[in-house]
Amino acid sequence: MKSRTRVFEIARWEFARWFKWKDQIATVAISAVLALLIRGGLALLARAEEAPVKLAVLEQDFLTLTFPAGGRIAMQSAAPRDEARLRELVGRGEIDGLLLVKSVEEAELLVYQEPVWQNEIATRLAEARMQAKIRALGIAPAQLAEALRPLQMSVTMHAGRRAAGTAGKIAAGVIVCLMLFGTFVGAAYMFVAITGEKQLRVTEMVVSAVSPQEWIDGKILGVSAYALAFTCTTAVSIVLFVLLSRMLGSSWEIPAGVVHPGVILALLLLGLAGFLLWNTVFAAISATVNDPNTSARGSLLLAPFLPVVFAMIIFNNPDAPAARFFSVLPFTSPAVMPARLVLTQVPWWETALAIFLLAGGAWLFRSASGKIFRLGMLMHGKEPSFKEMLRWAREA
Repeated sequence: MKSRTRVFEIARWEFARWFKWKDQIATVAISAVLALLIRGGLALLARAEEAPVKLAVLEQDFLTLTFPAGGRIAMQSAAPRDEARLRELVGRGEIDGLLLVKSVEEAELLVYQEPVWQNEIATRLAEARMQAKIRALGIAPAQLAEALRPLQMSVTMHAGRRAAGTAGKIAAGVIVCLMLFGTFVGAAYMFVAITGEKQLRVTEMVVSAVSPQEWIDGKILGVSAYALAFTCTTAVSIVLFVLLSRMLGSSWEIPAGVVHPGVILALLLLGLAGFLLWNTVFAAISATVNDPNTSARGSLLLAPFLPVVFAMIIFNNPDAPAARFFSVLPFTSPAVMPARLVLTQVPWWETALAIFLLAGGAWLFRSASGKIFRLGMLMHGKEPSFKEMLRWAREA
């Protein structure tokens, strides 16, 4: 059997080991059920929040307080002599609150329990106070509205330049998030597939029939294929969740803006290359771990978050030399380059270089992983140090 055939056979077995159609269908079905439950729960909460609020307001001459007709707040004016009786009604829960306006600058709201509707009261009081101040200053409402009217400013891009659209930013964010999700799924299954087999002492028998490089290649391909499939299933589940929520009255929307096809293609290639690069790294790390429950190397699972931090830093200046450097550097480019693509004009060769270096890095780490895998599988007890792992990788 040829080497490539053995690699694909191992990958096929590894993929079939984890991928089950019923699990994928269950994931999509669960998202639909969650949409129904969440929207149903929110509808019940909204109905409870819409219950009318009985608010007594003592008559006063400081502020002209009004609430819209048919709104949630049902205001009842009361004479100051009824204050003691109204306080007792609040204590018995017969009315929801008693509002006492003591001056233009001060008001007291007496309630029996924490009022979730107090923001609306505060808003109406602020509006009434502003109107009182305007009347005291003798300013006509029309003059004030004209003075506060914002300046209309339009942004026009120079010829050949394009603005960073919302749809492009969302597309970049979604692809980076999916890449991180797939990376974490792949890393988790790498630890199970490689470290678990190492604990059971079965890999030694397998590598007697196939080379360690073929075995690790099959593991990387199989687990990566499963992680990619599960990521796609999760993406479909999220879209279904949003669509069902919209049908049930949610205001959530899927952006319908147009993104340049070249940008979408570059984002997908960057995400896929970054996903494969991290999977080859975690395959090498998994081969050196004796017990994932006690090994400190589990903290390396947080490493894929580091490029996201760099991407957030370059938002204010995406054309800075440091931003350009990190956008082509493997490990950081899967997150930094998408940010630059939607924020500024990136030369095509920088995008191509970033993808090429990511693919080359994945290939080099795949070769190094085979060497580390071969030696790591034979080591039990003390885990190899990072210095030893680097030496093995150089020897590869």
